[in-house]
Amino acid sequence: MSIVCLLCINACKTREKSSSGGVSTDVTGIYTGMLPCADCPGIETKIELKKDLTYIMQTKYVEKSEEIFTQSGKYQWDMQKGIITFDNRLVGQCLVEGNTLTVMIDGKKPTEETTGNYVLEKVDLALVEKYWKLVELYGKPVAVNDSNAKEAHIIFKIEGNRFNGDAGCNRFAGSYHVKKSGGIVFSQTIATRMMCLNMDIETQFLQALGTADSYAVHKDTLELSKTGAPLARFVVVYLK
Repeated sequence: MSIVCLLCINACKTREKSSSGGVSTDVTGIYTGMLPCADCPGIETKIELKKDLTYIMQTKYVEKSEEIFTQSGKYQWDMQKGIITFDNRLVGQCLVEGNTLTVMIDGKKPTEETTGNYVLEKVDLALVEKYWKLVELYGKPVAVNDSNAKEAHIIFKIEGNRFNGDAGCNRFAGSYHVKKSGGIVFSQTIATRMMCLNMDIETQFLQALGTADSYAVHKDTLELSKTGAPLARFVVVYLK
C-alpha cells in the first residue's frame, strides 16, 4: 500500500509540474508567425497541429515569392519536456510555452535576444475569419445613417496576421499581433482617402484601433480596450 501511495503521489506531482510549467496537454490548433530568412524579410509560417498527431505546415518567403509551400507529416509530442518534434527540415523541434511554439535551434531554445524571431503564436479561432460589425464606440451606439452610409466592420485573417474592414466611409487594412493574456497590437494600418459628410465615426474607429491594447471575445461579441477601458464593441454577423 505504501508503494502504491508513493507512486500515486509522484504521478500527481508530475502532472502538476507539467501544468504549472505552462505545458499544455492540448497542443492542437493553428500557430502562425514570421521566422527568420537569410535572404528575405522573413518566412510567413503557419502550422496546424491535429489530434491524430499529423500536421500541415505552410510557408511563404516574403518579397521573394508569392508561392506558398505546403508540407505535411507526423509529429511527436513529449508532454513532460514540452517539446514537439516534426519530421521536417525547416522546423525540427518546437518548445511549447503556453499558447506559443518556439522553434528550437540545434535542440536548444534560442537566446533571449533572438527568441522573439522564432515564436509562433496560437490562433484564437474565436476571433479570426469572422465579420465583426461595429455597434459601439467609447460607450455610444453606432448606427448606419445618411452620413455614415456603409456598415463599419473589421475582419481578422489568419493568413499573415492581417485585418481589413470598413470604417463607414473608407476601407482600411493592416497587421495585428495577438499577445499573451488577451493583448493585441494593431500596426501598419492604411486606409483609402474618400471624403464623406460625417467622418466622426470613422475617425474614432481608426483611433480605437490605434490605441487598443487588449481584446475579449464573449460568444458573439468582441470588445477592444485600452488598459481595461472599453473602446469599441462588435457583434458577429454570419454571412450566407
